[in-house]
Amino acid sequence: MKRLGRWFWLAGLVFVIVMVAVACGEDEEGPAGDETPGATEPSETQEPTGELKTDFGVTDTEIKLGMTLAQSGNPSASGYAAIATAVQAYFAKVNQEDEGVCDRQINVTLADDQYDPALALELATRLAVQDQVVAFVGNLGTPAVTGQVDYINDPNADGDTSDGIPHLYLSTGASKWDNPEQWPWTIGYIPDYVFEGSVLGRVVNENFPGQSAAILYQNDDFGQDGRQGFTSVFEGEVIAEQSYEATAAEIDSQMANLRATNPDILLLYTLPLITADAVRYMQANDWHPQVVWGYINPNTLLGALLGGAGGPEAGYQQIAGNISTNYILDTVGDADNPAMVEHVRIMGQYGGPDPVSQLSVYGQSLAELMVETLDGACQNGDMTRAGVLEAAESIQGYTSDLYLPGIEVNLSDTDHFAIQDLQPVRFRADGTLETLGELVNAEDVVAEGDSTPE
Repeated sequence: MKRLGRWFWLAGLVFVIVMVAVACGEDEEGPAGDETPGATEPSETQEPTGELKTDFGVTDTEIKLGMTLAQSGNPSASGYAAIATAVQAYFAKVNQEDEGVCDRQINVTLADDQYDPALALELATRLAVQDQVVAFVGNLGTPAVTGQVDYINDPNADGDTSDGIPHLYLSTGASKWDNPEQWPWTIGYIPDYVFEGSVLGRVVNENFPGQSAAILYQNDDFGQDGRQGFTSVFEGEVIAEQSYEATAAEIDSQMANLRATNPDILLLYTLPLITADAVRYMQANDWHPQVVWGYINPNTLLGALLGGAGGPEAGYQQIAGNISTNYILDTVGDADNPAMVEHVRIMGQYGGPDPVSQLSVYGQSLAELMVETLDGACQNGDMTRAGVLEAAESIQGYTSDLYLPGIEVNLSDTDHFAIQDLQPVRFRADGTLETLGELVNAEDVVAEGDSTPE
């Protein structure tokens, strides 16, 4: 009887366990053939919060970026090295004060390409394959970027651009970068040079009608774009043109040829060291045309190059009256602007250029846009290379406190130029910039150009 009772007890226990299991199964899945209200099929959108798609250069603690630019070699191009220092300083601020991006520290590896296309390609390959960066940021110089752009958009050279690397916010305004069909991974940052040349041409037409012009330009996409934009709208007569190679050490012979034609206007679409040499030539030869040059010759850099022992202030006096364009705050005239005060703090606290300059302002503005892009990729849950590109192409209505008022960035998969506005300016003897007219948008110039006779 005791043995029989034990069997009854075990059978009852098994029955209870089975019934509980059945009941739990119905609670989770519902009766066969029915749909429980609110139930959904498993999908990728139901991944746990915090899960992030990654492939290259993004770990649990780090976001790896690459940047190529001239830090040595070509003297004029290497003068822009302060940009990279400012980019690093701003990322350091973000890492320390803002806990990075997506709870990860941003680390950018700088590579000195010496403004050389072959070396720029070699370094881009190393950063992509060996360092496995998730993206490039701010790669500088038209010749150098030209040397690497095909590889970065098609690393396997097989015609398939789906496995490219984000080539973001180039520090070169060659108009060819706005070509998503050929280079879908490449996005320019600064206004394109054809657009700027046309803005300078309009300023000359409005302020110096009917006058003649001579042009000195660098013989590559940089100089040729600026020349093309200017001549496409200039209503006077271009009476002389001279070019120089990017490797040229001096331009005295070209300047002598231009001077012999006695133009009213002199357009310099030249790098800063060459621009400074041109200014010295004009001073030495008592030649005083109205000089016009591109935004890559900022007041602070030229002031430093020309001022010598007298400092930038002495240099400002030598370039007073010359005309250019601008799109960011001016460290001299906007020194009291809260955004500039903060810029000075960041650069001073995190090892940025000292003193600050237009180059450091530019570098921080570039880094700010990259942070915005990385944050967008994080919010999308996709920090793969493709995800970072998609985030960049989704930037709409973005602005920086370091931009001039009215400037914003709007990008898409068919529009690959970030900043598309310029403010014509005249340099003053105290280093400040006088605005000439209103802010000009690239679309307005294109619309006007469509109705301009050839």
